[in-house]
Amino acid sequence: MFRSTTSVLALLAAMTVPALAADYSDEWVEVDDGAPDFRTSYPTEPGDWAGLGDDDDPLSLEMGVRYWYSMGSTTLSNSAGDFGATDAAHSGELHLRITDHSTNTFAKALAGYSFAMGGSYSDPFGGGAVVDGRLGYVGADIGYNAFGDAKAGIGPLVGYLYWNNSPRTDRSNFTTAETSADIGFDPDTGQTFLPMDSEDNNLNIHALRLGVQGRAEMGMFDITGEVAAVPYARVDGTIGNDQTTTVIDNSVYAPGNIVSYKASPTQIDGWGYGAMAEGFVGFHPTESMTVRLGGRAWYLNGTADATYQQATIGNPTDSDAVNPPAFDTPPSYSETSYIETANPFSLFRYGLLAELTYRF
Repeated sequence: MFRSTTSVLALLAAMTVPALAADYSDEWVEVDDGAPDFRTSYPTEPGDWAGLGDDDDPLSLEMGVRYWYSMGSTTLSNSAGDFGATDAAHSGELHLRITDHSTNTFAKALAGYSFAMGGSYSDPFGGGAVVDGRLGYVGADIGYNAFGDAKAGIGPLVGYLYWNNSPRTDRSNFTTAETSADIGFDPDTGQTFLPMDSEDNNLNIHALRLGVQGRAEMGMFDITGEVAAVPYARVDGTIGNDQTTTVIDNSVYAPGNIVSYKASPTQIDGWGYGAMAEGFVGFHPTESMTVRLGGRAWYLNGTADATYQQATIGNPTDSDAVNPPAFDTPPSYSETSYIETANPFSLFRYGLLAELTYRF
């Protein structure tokens, strides 16, 4: 598929030599027309082309698909209490590996996304079922077989992984009002109406990977594996089911108007560390095809800051007590920013893998 530089140069040389000089034998051989038989300067037998084709190609490529059945656990604590979720996810995955046999180096990449997720959750305000969610990831590594070669070797790797771990739990409302003009009210009763919205959980991890990998091919079978430390991971996103205390005022509208309400989803920003590992046992039904079974585990823990906005809302008032309506002035509105530091979190995901790979 790929031709090495040496092979290309050899081919060019073979093509140009006849233009420079004719290489003739020590003894001329007469042919039918009486002319001498000059030897050609390029290969004439099929075997003479060895070394100029794909057999000496230093690059090989593996690509294929995987299925990952994984179980996940997510925990986060803040001033409101403990948030937790457990789930089982079914994910499809694409993977690619390019190996340079001349230098014993390789580069590999993967990308996966869940097509089903379910489980349960609990938080300070209740609990329920995880009926959907999002597990997505994409990453790349480069490595070097410092000991051995591409068929049986071991060596270091370094890489990056983006991981989105977002089981869908309860969604807490927050107001989208930004000024008093955004708040509706009834001029006769004084009842206020706040515009509302909500967001799903959305947790993003950007992880640095430093580890050791190895593989060994034994005829129709192979074994591959890796263990990587995560010395640093950036974590950010949204906790969609976090809410704060809602204050009600009954002095104007008897059933009660909202006085204090959350004005944004809870955003988290922090860092963590952990470890990742995976291993496979493979079978080669053909020279180019490989079927593998294995397992994978990812773990992170750390701390994050949690920030959100809290709105304070007044009641509508009457600037003219003599003339109707009873309420003609919109309620007041203001926001206060809150931050809670060093909230602990942890993520753990592990499960079984099945892989189908084609090699070029």
